[in-house]
Amino acid sequence: MKYLNLILVLIFYSCSSKQNKIDINGLIVDPTITNEVEKHISQPLEWKDSGDFMQVYGNSLSIEGYENDSLVISSTDFSKKLPFRSFYLWDKDTLGINGAYGLFGGTGFYIKIANKKAKLFHMLSSDDFPTYAYKEKDSLIMRLEVPCTDTKIVLSELPDSTKNRIIYGFVEFKSDSFYSVSDVFIKGEKPQRKKIRNNMKIYFKSGLLKIN
Repeated sequence: MKYLNLILVLIFYSCSSKQNKIDINGLIVDPTITNEVEKHISQPLEWKDSGDFMQVYGNSLSIEGYENDSLVISSTDFSKKLPFRSFYLWDKDTLGINGAYGLFGGTGFYIKIANKKAKLFHMLSSDDFPTYAYKEKDSLIMRLEVPCTDTKIVLSELPDSTKNRIIYGFVEFKSDSFYSVSDVFIKGEKPQRKKIRNNMKIYFKSGLLKIN
């Protein structure tokens, strides 16, 4: 009888563990990532326009940037911190997590989680006017979400849509190529487009975006 009770307890524990397990393709949930994130970010920055609806802080940068297929920038100096902003937002059953270097336009990532699948994009956002395009002949637009390969997404937890909790995470990716124009050019002239792709590793923390 004692052994039967033990077996029943083990079965119950196994079923409970399976029910609590977060099974999302493309996503790793690991609470210990929080400790690693804290090593890479600094204290929150004072930025009056952010209010309390967005996380804004200094963040280290790891990037290999290619222009016309030539390496033009490589940085793994984690001692330097650049302004970084991040937030997450629920739209019905879809969770979006954004993070970008820069206070207005920026370069970073976008995670889309829906239908038990997580997809990672290289996000680029313009400031004053459209500067990005997916293809060389495409019209310039304000924001790109560029597909990526060799992706990795780690979150400390999957946020509850009914609660406002800070989450921590890490992303790694190699972006597909996209096109960009310089934000400085002579008026009336057609700006030259450059083919760009970036490999990045980003640690971050995010809170629920408070729109109202």
